[in-house]
Amino acid sequence: MEAWSAMRNDVTRAICQFAAQIVVVVMGVGYSCLAVAQASSWSVHPALEDRWMFQLGAFFPKVDTTARLNGTGGVIGTEISFEDDLGLSDRKSMGSFLASVRLGERWRIEGEYYSLSRSGTRTISRTINWGDQSFAVNTAVASTFDTDIYRLSGGYAFVKDKQAELGVSLGLHVTDIAASLVGSGGAIGQAADTLAPLPTIGVYGAYAFSPRWLLSGRIDYFSLKYGDYDGKLINLTAGFEYRVVRNVGMGAGWRYVDYDLNVTKARFNGGVNYKFSGPTLYATASF
Repeated sequence: MEAWSAMRNDVTRAICQFAAQIVVVVMGVGYSCLAVAQASSWSVHPALEDRWMFQLGAFFPKVDTTARLNGTGGVIGTEISFEDDLGLSDRKSMGSFLASVRLGERWRIEGEYYSLSRSGTRTISRTINWGDQSFAVNTAVASTFDTDIYRLSGGYAFVKDKQAELGVSLGLHVTDIAASLVGSGGAIGQAADTLAPLPTIGVYGAYAFSPRWLLSGRIDYFSLKYGDYDGKLINLTAGFEYRVVRNVGMGAGWRYVDYDLNVTKARFNGGVNYKFSGPTLYATASF
């Protein structure tokens, strides 16, 4: 478990650093081109007509994580804040990757991946019951909370022309959650993980102010009880994009994600309230 968490942290840091470097380079090129690129040589913003699109981003969210792990025999776990109670950082940068393909004029498929891994140690100020383990006051507790998030959706644009696009989508928002608490010296501890595949319905849109400037956004929503899952999900993104050249652009925006999830599975029986929001920077390419 520790080796896997360490490897995932290393991969996440590498993705984030690479994404930030690419975004900074593209933004630098873009600003250098602004002085000489007063008018575009194309008439429609490429995001509204290109078939393939790839986006590499850096996300800088504020994170708020509350979780509960129940024990066997109906024992209810303690509702804990991983930031306030356990000392995890509430600020973390991460990388993201998004790709989409148009199928004809109005249909599209989009996929995205990003990951957030954190760990910390704190001497707790209250008794915490986590699964079948109990951590007494003044125990030094090492904790981790890691998520890998995959989003896949298919959309249809009921409004589509050379300046704007507005559509609806159906998708799957899959989150791999892994959390653990370990007491000082490793004498007591318990890890839990779950894969939460949440179906979503969404709305997406884009508006081109010019062949270079584009405003885009989407919102995905889930609220349902099915199988071992009960809860809701909101995923909201919005951003401005500037095309430096015909096939390459840069952008900045905002993302908000809110999970409120109860799970009754063997490896995770409890609840998670997980929110993160903050600015994003990204580089995009299309053709």
